[in-house]
Amino acid sequence: MNAFVDNLMERPLLQKVSFWVGSLLFVSYLFWQFLLAAQWEEEEKLESKVADLQNSIVQEQRITQELPKFQQEVADLEVKLKSALQELPDNREIPDLLSSISSLARDAGLAVPLFKTEPESFREFYAEVPVSISVEGTYHQIATFFDEVGHLPRIVNINQIIIREPRVGDSQVSVKSECVATTFRYLEETERIQSADAEKGKRRKK
Repeated sequence: MNAFVDNLMERPLLQKVSFWVGSLLFVSYLFWQFLLAAQWEEEEKLESKVADLQNSIVQEQRITQELPKFQQEVADLEVKLKSALQELPDNREIPDLLSSISSLARDAGLAVPLFKTEPESFREFYAEVPVSISVEGTYHQIATFFDEVGHLPRIVNINQIIIREPRVGDSQVSVKSECVATTFRYLEETERIQSADAEKGKRRKK
């Protein structure tokens, strides 16, 4: 080691300065590589976590500020849902509703050779109750019947309308009309559970 130092001291000044500068740079590199670089990387990770937390806090504050608005919207939707459900009869009301539809057809002067309740179709919280109807009368009587059905307090949709066999008699044209009147009823809790279980069974089979 002494020989190395003696040899270095005998070197020209420029070589000695270059050696010491190189040694300083090498030591500085080692210090950075094994100490400062790891700390710098850890600091960057912490800064990233702090930024994420700050963003989360801002979002939470925004949600907190808008919470009363969301609560009011939910309350409004619940009111609308209750109002809509009031237009869906329960199972006990269906016979009276169907009787009302049949009476409207006869009150309009129509003959009703067919009034048949078809199998129900279950949805998430309600069931569709289709009724196949065949009537005979004038165009005006049929239009009156459809209009009166549309003014019922309960929801009743008339679709699949077919008009055929026009006949002229006594200065009037009478026709036969076939249609499907679909009303809806609210499912009871047990029915909703059964419907959900049946739907899950269908999905498993697929």
